[in-house]
Amino acid sequence: MDKLIDIFLTEQLALRLEREISNQMDEVIGNKVKPISQKFSIASKDKKSPFRNVLAVATDSSSSLEVIKNYIRYQVGRKESSPIWKTSQNSELFAQAVVNDLQNLSQDAQEIVQRLRRAIPKGNSLEPYLEDNQNREKIKKDIHLKLAQLYLGYLAREHTASVGESKLK
Repeated sequence: MDKLIDIFLTEQLALRLEREISNQMDEVIGNKVKPISQKFSIASKDKKSPFRNVLAVATDSSSSLEVIKNYIRYQVGRKESSPIWKTSQNSELFAQAVVNDLQNLSQDAQEIVQRLRRAIPKGNSLEPYLEDNQNREKIKKDIHLKLAQLYLGYLAREHTASVGESKLK
């Protein structure tokens, strides 16, 4: 019976997290993805998307935020990498701006955890789980990784859309 309750709580938590992440994505896309794409004019730097490989790294089951950031920084040093990664604006490289955005998603993850805690009614079985600091930190870390994966996916889409739009002009 305890196993069934654990599964129910895990599923309940997963559904609530997905809803909160989904609610946050409009802000992430509008305030991070679009501005970085426009600031660095990535559609004009390379018509071929450089995001396929970074997305593969990001969605690998053994990936972490540090692995993703390291891979992006690695692209700057590669001779064959897309010029998008090396694009500079006001002495800031696109790759570093993406890494900074990914790091700053921790604030979004923290907000999601706080909203989740506020949304759990007193006496709900999830309440004691979310009151534990270790559990909250693990949830925040998982959310942060998920937001980073989504950010990179939307950045890839933004690049493709921008390239397509520029062809129509």
